[in-house]
Amino acid sequence: MHEYAVTKNLIDIAVQEASKAGASRITEIRLVVGDLSSYVDESVQMYFDIISKGTPAEGARLSFTRIPAEFVCAECGLRFERKGRSFDCPDCGGPGSLDEEKGREFYVESIEVE
Repeated sequence: MHEYAVTKNLIDIAVQEASKAGASRITEIRLVVGDLSSYVDESVQMYFDIISKGTPAEGARLSFTRIPAEFVCAECGLRFERKGRSFDCPDCGGPGSLDEEKGREFYVESIEVE
C-alpha cells in the first residue's frame, strides 16, 4: 500500500516539472528503484494508471531501472553485489555488510514531455 503515496508524489513532481517546461503532456517517466526499497514495479504501475487519469501524466510510460544492493567487505573494503545466498567477499572471503547507500533508491530520473 505504500506504493500509493510514492506514486501520487511522483505524479505530482512530474506534472509540476512539465508545467514549468510549458508542456501539456507527459509521455514517459523514468524511475530509479533500489532492490531493497521494497517498491514493486507492478504496484507502482497499477497506482500510476489509476491516479494519473485526468492529469498530463495520463497514458505516460513508466520506465523502471533497478539498482542492486551493494555490499562492502569488512576486511578488504571491496564493494560487491551479492551472488547467490552468500554475503562473503568474492575477493578475500571476508564478511560483507550492506552499503546503506546502494539499493534503497527511489526517485524520478527524468521525464519526457510534449
